[in-house]
Formats: sequence, structure tokens, C-alpha cells
Amino acid sequence: MPFSYWAISLFFGLSFASAASFILGDLIFILSTVGATVIIVATLLAWGSMTITVDAGGVQVGRSRLQWPYVGQATTVDAAQRRRVLARDDVHLALRPYTREVVVIGVSDRADPHLCWMVSTRDASGLVRAITDNRPSGAREQAGQSALDSGA
Repeated sequence: MPFSYWAISLFFGLSFASAASFILGDLIFILSTVGATVIIVATLLAWGSMTITVDAGGVQVGRSRLQWPYVGQATTVDAAQRRRVLARDDVHLALRPYTREVVVIGVSDRADPHLCWMVSTRDASGLVRAITDNRPSGAREQAGQSALDSGA
């Protein structure tokens, strides 16, 4: 999480808490300031702690896991492709606005309601390479083609 997000969030959150509770006395002011700080810090820590793991089980983004038999093609996308994929309502999003690089991972499970996963990362080519290099040899044949890969 960039420093600017912390600074802006704490500034506005604490400004609001102090303005709303200033009139109500010192105890309310202290409690609302502490409460606002705790909420802001917890929210920013949770938002910034999303991890991406590629292992023997598949690809995990945050708490969501896509097992190897269902991992389709993974590609980096440019701004135009990103807008086109974002326009769909059947995309699993794991995006952070302060990270510009995006990887789209196709989902080849026909029972899954998601066409693909869109994941922001600081190293898009590294994530694509990790998915390609760690994919078990049998998973490529099992996965088939995702709906995204077929142009759906």
C-alpha cells in the first residue's frame, strides 16, 4: 500500500472524526479518534495484504483458489483489453488501483460462473511465467480451453 493512501485515509478519517465529535466532549473525541484510526488501519492492512500464490495445487489469489485442471491461459493485458474485460459482469476481480499491471487468467471450468480472473500485480510477466512454469504436465490437457481463450 503506497504511503499516499495511508496519509490521505488517515487525514480525512481523523478530520471527520474530530469534526463530528468535537462538540460532544473530550471522551467522545478520544473514542472516535481511536475508533476511526483502528478502522482505517485495519481496512488498509486487509486491502494491501492480498497475496498471490502459484503452487502444486493451483493459483491462489487472496482466499480464492483455482485448481490446475481449471486454470486456462494466463496473459498480461493492456489498458484497452483491461477495459473490455472489466465491462463484463462474469469476471472475478482481484484488483488494487495502485498497481497498474494486470494478468487475466482464463477459467476452463464450465460450472464456474466466472469467465476469468483479473489480478493486479507488481510483476505481471513474472506471474504469467510462474503459472506457465508450475503448471503440471497433465493439467494442460485436462483444462481444455477456457471460454475466454475461445473468444466468448
